[in-house]
Amino acid sequence: MKLKKFSWIPAIIVMIIIFAFSSKPADSSNESSMTVADHILSAYETTTQVQFDAKQRYQVLETMNMIVRKGSHFCEYALLAVTIAFHFFIHGLKGMRLLLLSVTLSAMYAATDEYHQTFIPGRSGQFRDVMIDTSGATAGMLFFFVVLMIYHSYRNRKYKKVKLNKFI
Repeated sequence: MKLKKFSWIPAIIVMIIIFAFSSKPADSSNESSMTVADHILSAYETTTQVQFDAKQRYQVLETMNMIVRKGSHFCEYALLAVTIAFHFFIHGLKGMRLLLLSVTLSAMYAATDEYHQTFIPGRSGQFRDVMIDTSGATAGMLFFFVVLMIYHSYRNRKYKKVKLNKFI
């Protein structure tokens, strides 16, 4: 009962985090993702002993920066869809309705978030980002359903063992 009352909180927290990231001006946002890309590239260089010249390193960093930025979109919305699904699942929604509602609400939030970015210096709303976000939400829901299937499979196996042990 108490879980139902607070089941919407994770989704709201994820929405606030997404909004906060989207509120950063372009330069600040790019700097953050470039820092992550640089750490990844440095780890790669250290691990493989590969050294890039300055021009190559810049090109690789630019590509990695794009991957980090778009990967962040994908992951944020995968998490959002899962937290939305959690709320509705707790309230009894299941199956295709759960999947469609969670992905649709995530996609709607993505569209409003891209619109919000049009008011941020140096940022713009991109339809491509809405599509990446929606893909992330869909992947998040697939993950959610796989976890549910594993949980139910485990639970049913455990129940069958207990049931058999009663009669042996």
